[in-house]
Parts: sequence; structure tokens; C-alpha cells
Amino acid sequence: MGDIREKVMQAYTEAITSVSDCCSISDMTGGNYDERTLRETQVQSFGCGDPVRAALLKESERVLDLGSGAGMDLILAARKVGPSGHVYGLDMTKAMLDKARKNIDKMKLRNVTLLRGYIEDIPLHDGGVDVLISNCVINLSPDKDKVFAEAFRVLTSGGRFCVSDVVLNKPVPEKLKQSPAAWSG
Repeated sequence: MGDIREKVMQAYTEAITSVSDCCSISDMTGGNYDERTLRETQVQSFGCGDPVRAALLKESERVLDLGSGAGMDLILAARKVGPSGHVYGLDMTKAMLDKARKNIDKMKLRNVTLLRGYIEDIPLHDGGVDVLISNCVINLSPDKDKVFAEAFRVLTSGGRFCVSDVVLNKPVPEKLKQSPAAWSG
């Protein structure tokens, strides 16, 4: 798992630190968000959907974003839950967390906490969040059973789990499973 994690961290560190002025924000987000959101936030996303919209967040809820990246979904979630709610962003990549901190500070959001760690070992207490979201990150983990066990551990009883991710229709060849480069795109 260590080689795969290292390769994924390297790939996403390079991706976030090599962003240039060559592309529009909508090019970098894959069309997952509406134009108004993109204009207002100007935040890059490596996700494959919009789990915040699907989660139907409410005022005062506590939300955890697994693999929070540069902070797009954190910003959207923080706005939805308002100042009486709270949003946690968990990412293993320091460069992503640094970028997220800049983006959150730019939006003057005070109800967001960034955490560095792994989605297989979430640094929150049992039942600590009402809603868990993730945007195209679980597929990057070699131990999905552990991710789901942790997700359900930190969710409150009756909590919601809203995921946008990649699903395979057939088994992955063993050679690709063992290739760290295949895990990071």
C-alpha cells in the first residue's frame, strides 16, 4: 500500500503545483460544477462529480470530505451548513491542504477544519459527523473495505454518505493492481 500511496501523493502534488494559466477553471474541473460556482470560487477540482449538491446538506450539519483536495467541495459544503455547521477536509497530500487553506481563507470561511491523514484511518472520533462526502477519491485507495469501515465509524447513527466516484464493470488485471502508476492516472 505504501508504494501506491506514495505514487498517488506524488501525482497529485505535481498536479496541484503545476497548475498554470493555460486552462480555464471549467477545463480543470471537468464540468462538474455550474458556471456561477466556478466564477465565484475559482478553485480547481480533480473530482468526477458534485457530491455536495447530491448530499442535500442542511444548516448546522457536520460534514467530512474524504480527499478534500484544493477545497472546492469544502467551500460549497461550508456555505450550505452555515456558520452553525462545520466541515472537515481530510487529505494526505500537504500541497493539496496548503492550496485548500489558501482557498478557504480567500472565501473567509471559519467553519472548516483541515486534517492531514489517510481515508483508511480517519482522525475523527466515532459518530463525529452527520454527512460524509467524497469526490473521486475512494477509487485511489487499495483498501476500500477499510475506507468504508472508517466512514461508517465516524458517521452518526442515521448519517448520510454521498460519494461520486469511479466504478468498474469488470475485474482489474493483477498487473495493473500492482502498478503504482496505474493508481494515480
